[in-house]
Order: sequence, then C-alpha cells, then structure tokens
Amino acid sequence: MKAIPKTDYQRCFADWKKRQIVRMAVTDRSVKSRTVAQHIQSVTHHPVSARTIRRRLQQNGLSARRLLLRLPLTQNHRRLRRQWCDERRMWTAEWNEIVFTDESRLCLQHHDGRFRGC
Repeated sequence: MKAIPKTDYQRCFADWKKRQIVRMAVTDRSVKSRTVAQHIQSVTHHPVSARTIRRRLQQNGLSARRLLLRLPLTQNHRRLRRQWCDERRMWTAEWNEIVFTDESRLCLQHHDGRFRGC
C-alpha cells in the first residue's frame, strides 16, 4: 500500500499541535500527559494518546518529574523554628564555629577511603 503524502495544511497543523503540547507542559509543570492529550483532542477533534504526548515531550528535552511531597509544617513547628531563630539572631562569633553539612561525614585529617558517588 502506498503512503499518502501530507499536505502543507496537515504539516502546518501537526507543527501547531507539537508546539501546543510543549507550551502546555512548560507553562504548567504539574500537568499530566493525559490532560494534555484531552485538551489537544478537544481542540482538534482528533484522538491523541498520552503516550504520543510523552514521546513528543521527550523529543523536546522535557521529561516526567515527580512532585516533591513533604509533610506540611504545623503551627507548632513554625513557632519552634521561629523561636530557634530568635534565640540565635544576635550571634556573630558563634556562627564562625558552626559547620553546616549535607549530613555527610567530614574527615579533615586524612582520606578515609570512602567512595562518594554522584
């Protein structure tokens, strides 16, 4: 069976659709591929799968991201954090004695032989 060549209108329309998909994903980073597919389908009246949306986004360098989930701070947490900050507000020399880390072990004297991967 011989493939039917795309007309200029179809190519232009396809390019518009591609740009719309990428624009929606960049504008709202939390939008799901299924939502984008439903929007494109409602506008164009042509079925589009969520897999097609994901593939198009990957071609444009956009990948899926999971939202950062964390426990919300209660009023008590906020109060305790504020109290901690207020107690240390006037510190000057004391801050020079504190080392902040990313919970990694520090070894200043020699190499401890541990491998630290990325």
